[in-house]
Amino acid sequence: CGKIHRTSGTLKISGKESELYAFKKICGFVPQEDLMLRELTVRENILHSARVRAPKSWNTKQVEDHVDSVIEVLNLCDVAHSLIGDGIVRGISGGQRKRVNIGIEIAATPLCLFLDEPTSGLDSTSSLEVMDMLDQISKIGMTVVAIIHQPRMEIFAKFDDVLMIAPGGKTAYLGPSSRA
Repeated sequence: CGKIHRTSGTLKISGKESELYAFKKICGFVPQEDLMLRELTVRENILHSARVRAPKSWNTKQVEDHVDSVIEVLNLCDVAHSLIGDGIVRGISGGQRKRVNIGIEIAATPLCLFLDEPTSGLDSTSSLEVMDMLDQISKIGMTVVAIIHQPRMEIFAKFDDVLMIAPGGKTAYLGPSSRA
């Protein structure tokens, strides 16, 4: 996702050699580890991201409306004013934290969202909730690309297309998940 330099190979986007960092304004990246301020609330974390990264032409009301929409889409309304929390201060659940992490990136209004193991560390129910949210997001027009290891069948079915990698980085399958 352009966060570190490639060690080899070339990247082509629409047939032209390029680098992903050139597209950082339209691509969002959700890392495996949750990166947020634990002493802020869910809404404050997403609002901060939106204020810093949303289009400059948006006024305060547009930014706040966008944040409210993100919170609603990610099913975080019930915990919007709850602290994220940490090891000492009890906060929201792991699945909710993962959705906040996704919301922080969506607040930047990317066209494409890359996620590094969005279900890592979650139980099966929380994993399915996160994948349901990503499925809904993809249906409104955002491209969603996720790395995921050993998903259960219900989660695997959420993907439209998959790239399965064999040992050594070789392509084992690329195509619709229904035909894998």
